[in-house]
Amino acid sequence: MPTGSLLPERTVPGTTVTSRATFRLAAVALIVAGLVWARPLLVPVVLALMLAILSHPVVSFFERRRVPHGAAVALGQLITTVPLLGIVTLFLVSAQPFVNTFDRYQASLEVHLAASLEWVVSHLAEGERRVALEASLRSEVIPRALEFGGEVVKGFAQSVGAMLSAAALTLIIAFFALLEVARLREKFGEAFGEDNALFASLEAIERDVRLYVVAKTLTSLLTALCVWVCLASLGVPFAPLWAMLAFPMNFIPTLGATIASVPPMLMAVAEPSLSSLEAGLVCAALVVINVVIGTFVEPRYLGRALSLSPLVVFVSMLLWYLIWGPIGAVLAVPITVATKVICSHVRGLERIAIVLKA
Repeated sequence: MPTGSLLPERTVPGTTVTSRATFRLAAVALIVAGLVWARPLLVPVVLALMLAILSHPVVSFFERRRVPHGAAVALGQLITTVPLLGIVTLFLVSAQPFVNTFDRYQASLEVHLAASLEWVVSHLAEGERRVALEASLRSEVIPRALEFGGEVVKGFAQSVGAMLSAAALTLIIAFFALLEVARLREKFGEAFGEDNALFASLEAIERDVRLYVVAKTLTSLLTALCVWVCLASLGVPFAPLWAMLAFPMNFIPTLGATIASVPPMLMAVAEPSLSSLEAGLVCAALVVINVVIGTFVEPRYLGRALSLSPLVVFVSMLLWYLIWGPIGAVLAVPITVATKVICSHVRGLERIAIVLKA
């Protein structure tokens, strides 16, 4: 027998750690790929769960007044969804006149943008270099910038269309989820026991997500109202449209309100009836609205509902945007809240909850 066979098998230091890290990275990559692949189904499911969470107190209200369970669920969904559908309808109706005049404002904006860039170039270069930079701006930079802006608007419109196309499936899933909520509690109790931490997690998720959505809805309505009053008083065209755009965009953490302010700012610059001073007032007013509501109002009313680190909120927003697009950015905070609650009630995952919290 060879003497080498009697020696203990040697392992390379760090091999186990490297294997575990590789396995975990591969698992994360597979999960992300699955989320992207199953997006057409998962997005309506998540939206339906959020709608069911919002509708559940209304359903319980009708049931306490001896309304049959099926009728209570239908009434709860009706009361919850009709305002949202009304806002979407008003947005689409208000957007049509803007679409009809988009080419005129685009041409005006191109002139203003070219004049501004040429002024900057005149202070940075002289002679032949200045002429070359101005030619490059007119032929490449400005058309590409406007094309990029158009692609962003087109992508947002496609996202709205995707949400509307998934609305029917979302309502159906939410309806059956509300029908089964009582029976699901009984099933979980039989399977895991009444004192299982799962019940505490589900109740905490329902409470925190509802608090977040209600608080965010109120602050978004306040933002939309302030935007409408500001733009209408300063004479910016399509003020109701920009206010209704600010409402859903405010649900995107950190960047949503800022992105929603860009179109009315550009509109104020491109509008011939507004002077440079009035356009500057529009931009300053929108900045003040976003700063005041985002810095003072939202933290006061969302602090209890979130209890998440601002860095975690921002990173989760970017992550879910990459996975599910704009709708993923909207759903990022509720998903992160649910993840934090689950981790706080599962043994071995408490550290993750500690990292996620504020």
